[in-house]
Amino acid sequence: MLMLPAKESLTVEFKSEQKRPQSHDEIVDNVVALANTEGGILYLGIEDDGTVTGVCDEHRNINGLAALIFNKTVPQLPARVALLYENEVPIVSIEVGNSQQIVSTSQGKTLQRRLKADGSPEVVPLFVSQFISRLSQQRFYDFSAQPAPEARLDDLNPDSRNKLRSHIRSANAQNSLLSFTDEDFDRALELVVDGPYGLQPSVAGLLTIGSVDAIHRSIPAASAVFQVMKGMSPKVNMDPFVLPLVDMFDRVGELMEPWNPSHEVMSGLIRVDLPDFDRGAFREAMINAFCHRDYARMGSVRFLVDDDGLTIANPGGFIEGVSEDNLLTAQPRSRNPQLALILKAAGYVERTGRGVDTIYAGSIAAGGSFPDYSQSSAEEVILFLRRVVPDEAFVTMIGDEERRRGAPLPVWSLIVLSLLREHRRLTMVQLCDFSHLEHRRIVSAVENLVEAGLVEGVGSGSSRSYMLSAQVYKRSEGLASYVRQRDIDATRRSGLVLEFAEKNDGVVTTADVMDLFGLSYISAYRLLKKLEDVGKLRREGNGPSSRYVLG
Repeated sequence: MLMLPAKESLTVEFKSEQKRPQSHDEIVDNVVALANTEGGILYLGIEDDGTVTGVCDEHRNINGLAALIFNKTVPQLPARVALLYENEVPIVSIEVGNSQQIVSTSQGKTLQRRLKADGSPEVVPLFVSQFISRLSQQRFYDFSAQPAPEARLDDLNPDSRNKLRSHIRSANAQNSLLSFTDEDFDRALELVVDGPYGLQPSVAGLLTIGSVDAIHRSIPAASAVFQVMKGMSPKVNMDPFVLPLVDMFDRVGELMEPWNPSHEVMSGLIRVDLPDFDRGAFREAMINAFCHRDYARMGSVRFLVDDDGLTIANPGGFIEGVSEDNLLTAQPRSRNPQLALILKAAGYVERTGRGVDTIYAGSIAAGGSFPDYSQSSAEEVILFLRRVVPDEAFVTMIGDEERRRGAPLPVWSLIVLSLLREHRRLTMVQLCDFSHLEHRRIVSAVENLVEAGLVEGVGSGSSRSYMLSAQVYKRSEGLASYVRQRDIDATRRSGLVLEFAEKNDGVVTTADVMDLFGLSYISAYRLLKKLEDVGKLRREGNGPSSRYVLG
């Protein structure tokens, strides 16, 4: 039996031929729409609800269908056409890839697919005004490197240029750009490019150091919105505002600061202030939103602070090849390469392009949740950062280990520790599934953490799992929790009591045993007495203050 999709999606389309065959134009329209979106498969002979009813005799000629599609698309589109059988009922699958060019029908129709509010797909026109977004999504066109429409050289603000220079100086005082004249400085960073009428600001240049009026005129989508909600009541609701990016980053940071309170916790002997939202993670997420947004698509970069957390949304979905599942491992890519180069040269963003590592590390280092990109769509990237409730024991563990190493923990290690803190015990497969990371990265991170004494393995073979080590639980006064994670079984109580004592500097009390196994006082006493009688433990003291030490 075939493994057919259960329902339609952005990459799957069902067409019935029970009442009438699909026309040639209908088939080509749907194939073009798939090619202009993410690619996918058109099935002929399946109802909208997934019921297989069969393809008509005319369309069983799969070579003829492939030739039809090739000849009726511009540029000509190859398709993989197959005749399939589901319980002896014939259907046809027509598979096309994600086209690297914009495809039209021979009749001049340019179409794409999108999801409706109910999640079902539909075919809609792909307008000329959307071509830039489509091509930049696939990294075949850099809108930010183009001459800014109607922009003039005097649209670049000298004060903003000086601020950009100052930022470059702070990032690298030896940067040769600092010795350039303004004209050479602008050319070197491609803040200006050759346009139809001579030298003029590039889109990236105008975005970075342009005047507010010029940005409004030439790049009307370049705006931001900042909102704060307390319950159902708006506390801050700023209308869309426009600034050059050298000022925009500072302004959004200033707006955010009053709504990002700090919590004082102890990390060992060091007192640290932990804000609700890590400032490094916030700044990186903010700059990413402006750097990677689609400036050919109308809409503002949105910041919303509410009781649950912070939402940052920017127009334009993930660049092709990047998704929620591979954010941490995908090659760094930008929708606006020239703008990204300027911001890297100025030290605003990581030169490696691995800013998402900073977002993850900052979010989880204090015991917070993973950054949440799950609400993102083809139209926008949406990042949600939940407010952090600091976990003092976790912060102390991270701080101690980083001081021992003399360097920050890698983001992969932080992810493993965070998952084990939340789930207690996980296998290697589960760690990979929950983290969306490759097996080799997780294996390397776990091995390093085991060597550092922060993680230990339990069991062997394919069922081997991992948990935070005894020293971590002891540090947080959670040794009882530690032993419970070690496969507590009634027949192993004696051994586990001894294991607990060994991990607890050779000491165990009646209260410890009661807590470990949920026993009454008399049952815990009898278990300890039994171990004392066989010489495994030695009792010290009398009454409630008594304790047992390893014999």
